[in-house]
Amino acid sequence: MVNRAAIVQWRAKAPWNSNEQVEQDLIICRALVAIFSDNFLSTQLAFRGGTALHKLYLTPQSRYSEDIDLVQINSGPIKPILMRLGEVLDFLPGKVVKQKRYNNTMIFRMESEIPPVVPIRLKIEINCFEHFNELGLVKMPFSIENSWFSGSCELVTYHLEELLGTKLRALYQRKKGRDLFDLYKAITNKYIDTELLIRCYNRYINFSVAKAPTYKQFIQNIENKMDDPEFLGDISNLLHPDETFDMQQAYQVVRKQVIDKLEK
Repeated sequence: MVNRAAIVQWRAKAPWNSNEQVEQDLIICRALVAIFSDNFLSTQLAFRGGTALHKLYLTPQSRYSEDIDLVQINSGPIKPILMRLGEVLDFLPGKVVKQKRYNNTMIFRMESEIPPVVPIRLKIEINCFEHFNELGLVKMPFSIENSWFSGSCELVTYHLEELLGTKLRALYQRKKGRDLFDLYKAITNKYIDTELLIRCYNRYINFSVAKAPTYKQFIQNIENKMDDPEFLGDISNLLHPDETFDMQQAYQVVRKQVIDKLEK
């Protein structure tokens, strides 16, 4: 879908391990500009998740991120948002929409341009349940300059501590080592107000589960994952070529700086 010259050009900014990752990164950037340049969608959606962290706060990107995570800002019908999303992203082929009670997913499927040809899947997930924020929304400038597409917009997103608060929740709730990596990179490269981070974590974890985990349960959960090959291997194909990462060291830093400050 993207011409080969544009992918080669983009590799200078996104030197990921495979050509299809570079191509998908470029597609993600164009999709973000398309979404948040739209007068309607930019009032309805906020950008969250690992891609938001690495595109906006942890630059230059130290790991590849493959999806776009969005949150419906206000409670209301999701159908007009999905319809408009499909319109502004009409340059992407193979659209499929999957609707559930609390989230809606729009998936686009295509084939990579540079051989060997492999499937590319762009997933855009909209959380239709968490119509709140703890620290307020912010607008951040974002731009892309490439022979395939150039454009700019203001992305509606969350403060860094709020993004990290949801990351801390994800670290507990799922089995992906990238969550530990993201927390570690933020802690070691940015000034983080840990009290705000934990405040946001508490807000989100208490919203999503009937009973939040205790400090002891949280530690046990992560230490079990530190022996799990699936968790430990999750990040291996996502890192920037110049990035080195020690999972055990990262855990010790995140535990000392964040987890040990959870209420005991």
